Amino acid sequence: MSTTQPSSLPTATGTTPYDAAPVNRIVVLVTIACLGGIFVDGYILGVIGGAVVPATDELGLSLLGTGLIAASALIGIFISGLFFGRVADRFGRKRVFFWNLVGFTVVSLLQLFVVGTWDLVALRLVLGLLIGVEYAVGTSLLAEFAPVAKRTVLVGAIGPFWFVGFIAAFVVSHFWDPEAWRWLLASSAVPALIVLLIRLGIPESPRWLQSQGREREAQEIVTRHYGDGYTLHPAVESTTSTTLRDFFVENDWRRVLYAGLFWFCQVGPLFAIFTFINPVLDELGFSGGFGLDLVMNAFQLAGAAFGLWLLYVMTRRGFVIWTFGILAALLLYLGLWADQPPLLKLIVFSAFVFIIVASNSIQYVYPPEMFSTRFRSTGVGFSAAMSRIGAAGATYLFPLALSAFGASGTLLLLAAFPIVGWVASMLWAPETKHAALDTQVVRVP
Repeated sequence: MSTTQPSSLPTATGTTPYDAAPVNRIVVLVTIACLGGIFVDGYILGVIGGAVVPATDELGLSLLGTGLIAASALIGIFISGLFFGRVADRFGRKRVFFWNLVGFTVVSLLQLFVVGTWDLVALRLVLGLLIGVEYAVGTSLLAEFAPVAKRTVLVGAIGPFWFVGFIAAFVVSHFWDPEAWRWLLASSAVPALIVLLIRLGIPESPRWLQSQGREREAQEIVTRHYGDGYTLHPAVESTTSTTLRDFFVENDWRRVLYAGLFWFCQVGPLFAIFTFINPVLDELGFSGGFGLDLVMNAFQLAGAAFGLWLLYVMTRRGFVIWTFGILAALLLYLGLWADQPPLLKLIVFSAFVFIIVASNSIQYVYPPEMFSTRFRSTGVGFSAAMSRIGAAGATYLFPLALSAFGASGTLLLLAAFPIVGWVASMLWAPETKHAALDTQVVRVP
């Protein structure tokens, strides 16, 4: 495989790279399309929490069956991340980005016809496959359109919007008739259809076209949406094709491993605890009424906003090191001091919810910055796939651990996730903030 720099930009009249342009209409449209997709992801993964109890009563699910249904979407994300990220790097962002929303709409509606455990597992698995496309392609597309100066805020907003979707599912679930749990699951078709219509107006990523040697098409998109004064970024390498082997050969193994490992360590405890939040609160000695649930959700929203602020003021490396350290300390505290006063226990658990939500804001910003355009979706997809091993495993085993060890013992087990993440971040976390895509020197200590 050979790579060459583009020698000419046939329709360019300006000299300013388009990622230095201010936020304009196309950036806003791409941002809405990406944030809408991640809202749907959060909604789909959150709504199962409201449906799993009535589904268990009707279908007679075992603990293993409940865990498998909760984890099936995460397993789908693992498979999809490995496959569709590579597809988007090979065939383009726009096509994959559009058709997965069609899939969201159709598969969401198919949940109306569930009659058994394996039906539900299969459909949730397919939804997970589609969610994996959002992680791999949506984050890459938004990063490639976002101006360098606004990338942290725009791409970082993906994290809070995921929680908005997750919390929206909780609120809808509370007011939904439990006997209509199939319709509750199918309700994700509504936001999916809205986002699908928005995506009709999204062009292909100019940066991806440039990486494929299609500079003329890329420049035409830049001129149409940014104006005559802007051109393509000169640092993007042009190549006819790349292979999966190229991805692993040309990227530092520590960067590839860390991009998935830090994500793995963040989402494992998050999905496990939030999927089974009511049993956790019961085990900690609190009744899981709607009022307490609203308090927990308020902490989630506040944590998401705080995480976006942290992304703005902190370095990427400092962000992951400090948040992992705090999460490990809070989980160890809750697990080791089981007989603490109830009010203190609630305060510490609320702080954990606040920080773990804040820490997740970096997941959508960091991996796209670690890889060049030729490998960006592949790298993000691979990272998302690795992360879902932790999320699916923790979610699948969590009800069994809660039954066997209680809340304190289970929280101690979950502390292993941030501890591993803290050590890995100290060793390998690169610094990528403020660098233009494709020009950063991603250094691993």
